[in-house]
Amino acid sequence: MTRWFFLLSILIAALAAGIYAYLGGFRSPEVELVTTQGPIYLAGKYFNGRVDSKEFGPLFRQAHQLQESGQLRGELANIYYNDPEAAGDTVKAFIGLIVPDTTTQTLPSGYRYSTFSGGQRVVRARINASYMVAPDKLYAGIKRYAELQKLKLQKVYVESFPAKGPVEVMAVVQ
Repeated sequence: MTRWFFLLSILIAALAAGIYAYLGGFRSPEVELVTTQGPIYLAGKYFNGRVDSKEFGPLFRQAHQLQESGQLRGELANIYYNDPEAAGDTVKAFIGLIVPDTTTQTLPSGYRYSTFSGGQRVVRARINASYMVAPDKLYAGIKRYAELQKLKLQKVYVESFPAKGPVEVMAVVQ
């Protein structure tokens, strides 16, 4: 019986490791200091409140549904105006989609535009991984890079989750 339990434990651990690897959990992010070329336009909704509030999660699902239905074309993205870990689980964010411009699409009810200005110095981290494991790896990579390069971050982060290609986080440098 002990042998079967041991074999089953190894099988479950191998399966979990396989899933984690499939999601990109063992990959390392590519991190670099860059200057943004042009402005980034987002269509979405602003949120200011607790991460565990009942209003926060549905904003992501709504943006995804608008993208899936074709009502709004763009990449899932967010701008965070603070670091929730440092702010006691309170988040200030703009959640929606990166769109090519502010003139070619009609916004859904309740949505508005926000712009992340071009020409800013940012620490950019990219990884080919699922959105389920990527953010932790990207934020850790950004913080480690900033510490090693002695850069101070403004605590403004832009997350991008394209359908194809790497997940990306940019952190503004002071």
